[in-house]
Amino acid sequence: MKAKPRANAVNGNNTSNTSSSSLKHVDRERDKRRRTTENNNVGKEFQTINFNSLDMGVLRKYARVHKIKVGPTCNKEELVAAVSRHFANQTVKEVDAITCFLYTARYRACFDYL
Repeated sequence: MKAKPRANAVNGNNTSNTSSSSLKHVDRERDKRRRTTENNNVGKEFQTINFNSLDMGVLRKYARVHKIKVGPTCNKEELVAAVSRHFANQTVKEVDAITCFLYTARYRACFDYL
């Protein structure tokens, strides 16, 4: 049996287009992983809500709906800290969010005419 020729990425002597494209894919994935591990706060840069600007009633309702344990006599700074910590730790499944959005956009348009 003959062994398949290996692609030599160092010299650029690739024997086929498929191995070249797979090497590029591996390099892209490696770079992507490197970027995410270097930037440990991925996703936190998107938090643009200033919780200090919200009223106490809104903060308390958020805490009640999401079952965040805060005392009934806590001040606004404590409530803002608890709410922003909870909000920052939420994960979003992009596929589910997009699917839900598209479904809502599609069928809300149907019911607007009723």
